[in-house]
Amino acid sequence: MELEYGTDYSYWYQVNEKKLHDTVQASFKKHHYDDETEKFIVDVCNISYFKHIFDNTMSIFLLPFVSATSRNALLNRGIMFVASTELFAEMLAYTGKYESLLDIGAGCGNVTIKFSSLFKDVFVTETSPTMRQRLQSKGFTALEVENWSSRTYDVISCLNVLDRCHEPMKLLEDIRDCLTPTGGSALVALVLPYHGSVEEGQVWQRQRQPLPIKGATFEEQLSSLVVDILEPMGFELNLATKVPYLCSGDLQARYYSLSDCLLSLNVRPSTTSSKCNSIGSD
Repeated sequence: MELEYGTDYSYWYQVNEKKLHDTVQASFKKHHYDDETEKFIVDVCNISYFKHIFDNTMSIFLLPFVSATSRNALLNRGIMFVASTELFAEMLAYTGKYESLLDIGAGCGNVTIKFSSLFKDVFVTETSPTMRQRLQSKGFTALEVENWSSRTYDVISCLNVLDRCHEPMKLLEDIRDCLTPTGGSALVALVLPYHGSVEEGQVWQRQRQPLPIKGATFEEQLSSLVVDILEPMGFELNLATKVPYLCSGDLQARYYSLSDCLLSLNVRPSTTSSKCNSIGSD
């Protein structure tokens, strides 16, 4: 991850909109550095030096036994931030109409919390057993990774997961098929430029079936993601923006950031599958 210092964060949100495909350009809205992002930066900058030393020491001790994700869960470090509650609500054009949310790959739930208050029922998935325990301790209903696609949801969020699984195209198809047929929405975040890798134990492996994204720049890859992958799959773009994908730091840096695209999607009715049951169905 790129080290970030300084106080002017406007560049986190800058995009050359003229270089976006017409479809993306029409739905793109530039975001800004908001209060919740500021609070995250202040909070992680206030983490004590001794906490970082302790975390680093314990992480080295745990290295032979558990994955990096589970170590972060055990030590409550590597805290992530994608967007504020206000931005999530804007992306969903929230009017109080949604009841159920599924957050795929929810981690320790710090990002899920930002928009879980918008829903009555919140479901999550996570492959790390330690992360699952943290999610359950926060009151979320953790579903088995293999079983979540047996029902429908009003909103499915997939935030920075497509580059961390072996079959991202299949995951997108499952998301499409499991959205509520009338009015369901998906929230997708992906770090661009795209670099796919999957954590397997203590080792990171290349994705077996990476997304066929074209181009080199943020603008080119965002356009390709929408036009070459999402639209042919039956998704329609409602809103797109660029945000920093933030992570609390360590002994080397106070925090880290990557460039994230954040997309709000609907599904064309003619492409919705009937394979998923409604919430509560057997």
